[in-house]
Amino acid sequence: MKAIIVGGGLVGSSLAAKLAGDDHDVVLVEKDRELIRELNERLDVQTIVGNGTTVPVLKKAGIEACDLLLATTDSDEANMVVALVGSALFKVPRVVARLRDSGHEESFRSIAAEIGGERLAINPDNAAVERILSLMTVPGAVDVTLFFGGRLQVAGFLISKGSGFNGLLLSHLKLLFPAVPMLVVAIRRDGRWMVPHGEDELLANDLVYFAMDPAETDNVLGLLGLQRGPERRVMIAGATRIGVELARRLETKEVGVTLIDSRRSACESAAAELSSTLVIHGRPTDREDLVEEGIDRVDDFIACTDDHEENVVACLLARRLGATHNFALVDNPALAGLIGEVGIDAVISPRLLSVSLALQFARKGRVKAVAALLDDAVEVFEAEAGEGSRLVRNPLEKLGLPKGVLVAAVRREDQILVPTGSDRINAGDRVLLITTTENATRLDDFLDA
Repeated sequence: MKAIIVGGGLVGSSLAAKLAGDDHDVVLVEKDRELIRELNERLDVQTIVGNGTTVPVLKKAGIEACDLLLATTDSDEANMVVALVGSALFKVPRVVARLRDSGHEESFRSIAAEIGGERLAINPDNAAVERILSLMTVPGAVDVTLFFGGRLQVAGFLISKGSGFNGLLLSHLKLLFPAVPMLVVAIRRDGRWMVPHGEDELLANDLVYFAMDPAETDNVLGLLGLQRGPERRVMIAGATRIGVELARRLETKEVGVTLIDSRRSACESAAAELSSTLVIHGRPTDREDLVEEGIDRVDDFIACTDDHEENVVACLLARRLGATHNFALVDNPALAGLIGEVGIDAVISPRLLSVSLALQFARKGRVKAVAALLDDAVEVFEAEAGEGSRLVRNPLEKLGLPKGVLVAAVRREDQILVPTGSDRINAGDRVLLITTTENATRLDDFLDA
């Protein structure tokens, strides 16, 4: 597949690396020469310096033979132009546009309905809000993603010394949960990721991802030494698009929300938009401001300012002052590996969320959902097994799946199964596959019908 990416920022460069790693022909267009020099040093893709909203530059990138066009600049307007030119003028089959403004999203959908074809608008802010809300429903989780239409939940937890999972062999997990789907799908230990097998053991300080029935969440939390509280009090740092939208969504759930921001104008704007949220003009990294607003009685502290380093500092301070759980909006990949080591419960990365949504769309037809776990070292795929795919030819133990690939669960009609090596996948089954990122491309031969 030939892919053109316009915009070499965090999302664009991450997509370029992913698609190139999947052996696609990738051209990255960016008007910042200094950024292009930096990207050339770490990406194995063709780069073009120029304004990707113009026809001559897009022609130079090869848009006339393009299969997938991704507009990922920091400007909604520029992304709209790229998407419109690619769709209407060059008839690119698949077009993705990163759009933050709801008005632009609506315009994009209207244009897509007129033009036809496969078009996707990705809103990283909305994706971040959805992820934060998911995390809030599972106290103590560092990551939560739903698959199989919400029937299966993949959630990551740090294992403490006093946890009921500490020292447990994975082969014994079935004894604790005999009647429901339950599987450990990934473990990070001492900074290294692994896709586990039955004889592996869970140890204290492991970051462990479980694939489980959402109805079993409370039982898992009990074994982890965690529990849900009956009521929640939330403090949000940052009257940003994400902060305000999160507050608005929480208001509908009748949650007590305090929103704090150091910018008076942002506070005034947020207060005008929100109804029951208490908006405070103050610094989220100021001890006195947090104490005055009752940080010690806060269940969830969410730092989502536009300064991601400030988000980390604010979370550390909030934890020290008594906040039960804290989440930081951080797009620095290096910081994702510090979860559990610096006192932050979860990191939300709009970059990774956007990349996952775009990859899901790029692989449309075989892959129905994609999630990258934390620092992007492990990927989770939900895929449909086609009639002619290698997945349906033999029992799992004889498929020859690459090492580091796990078939975690199968949805067959209304049933969700945790398969054994002797089980077969049927055509039409939905399959949950776990793999290290470096092995992801090797799954293509098994998914192609």
